[in-house]
Amino acid sequence: MNIHFLYRFWSVRSPHLISLFSSPKFVALISLYPITEFVVWYLICIYALTGDVDEIATHILRQEYAKRYGKVLNDGWIIMNYWEGGFSPGTFYTMISFDVIIVVSFTSAITLGVLTFSHIRKSEKISKQAQALQRTLFIAVCAQTFVPLVFVYVPHFVVINMAFFKISLQFVDAAWMRMTAFFPAWDAVIIIVLIRDYRDGLLGMFRKKKSVSIKETTWMTASSLAPASHAIASSPVAEVSQFAFQQ
Repeated sequence: MNIHFLYRFWSVRSPHLISLFSSPKFVALISLYPITEFVVWYLICIYALTGDVDEIATHILRQEYAKRYGKVLNDGWIIMNYWEGGFSPGTFYTMISFDVIIVVSFTSAITLGVLTFSHIRKSEKISKQAQALQRTLFIAVCAQTFVPLVFVYVPHFVVINMAFFKISLQFVDAAWMRMTAFFPAWDAVIIIVLIRDYRDGLLGMFRKKKSVSIKETTWMTASSLAPASHAIASSPVAEVSQFAFQQ
């Protein structure tokens, strides 16, 4: 997401830097950003959180899951239990770590987005057509950012933090899990809807191809038989060729 914003920002602010995205070294460097986020999040889940089979919180969740879905999951739980046996500092620090990752990610996106929009609006070095194209692409990137914000980041942020304040979210937790599952599909839908080339390509996959055939007619005089294409140029009474469009 932030890499998209960086590309859009450079395309209007510093076009000469766009060539860096063709450099393997630069691509490897910026790839460290999402990879590092993923590794840190994964390690926190594995080593900083609980979810042992015999843990009290695991028993509670296992019973609730069996009640809702009719299945028993004995293992594989990741639990943030802030208050079992008193305040848990480790779980609290884990919550702060998750919040920092989420906030830094979206702060970077918002900053690059604001700067990009400002340069698109104020730039005098690009044509109106190029400006309109940049604005369309910028809107597409913003829409792509809006999807994970609504379907992933907000649900995760609320669930992680509300548990610390002992606020129950049972009325929305199942719906949010479905929203997270829908995220990859909606991410693609946004681009298809906003970008005309993708939209036309999708519609073209379902349209039947039209084949065009030309039925040539002829006209006769007392001495010759000629194609209508010649007759049109030489006689006003020639019969115009008929075009039949077959689906």
